[in-house]
Amino acid sequence: MKPSRRSLLWAVCFLGALLAGHVPAQAQGSQLEISLDELIDDTRNGRVVARGNVEIRYFGEILVADEIIYDRSTRKLSARGHIQLQEADGKVSRTDAMNLTDDLRDAFVAYARRQNVRIER
Repeated sequence: MKPSRRSLLWAVCFLGALLAGHVPAQAQGSQLEISLDELIDDTRNGRVVARGNVEIRYFGEILVADEIIYDRSTRKLSARGHIQLQEADGKVSRTDAMNLTDDLRDAFVAYARRQNVRIER
């Protein structure tokens, strides 16, 4: 089942409000939480990877993925591996790959920069 556009749009907001700290981070004054096992600066392949039990909670919705990957050369953000999106109404969608929005990409890049990860190519 493919996640709805509305569900993907909520993801745009959650990373933009993140504070420093990998596991878990909660933005002040919001309903956002993120947890992950590691944030990897893969300079050899030009990527930044959030890996291992990546879980994002935002206003009752939950996105779980094995990895979230930012590709420096294409400036694209994607999720890979056992992805599950649970919407606030309880509807669950599953897939193994998902391209994420540009707004979410920008928020992820801002989060990575706060973790002292160089983003420029």
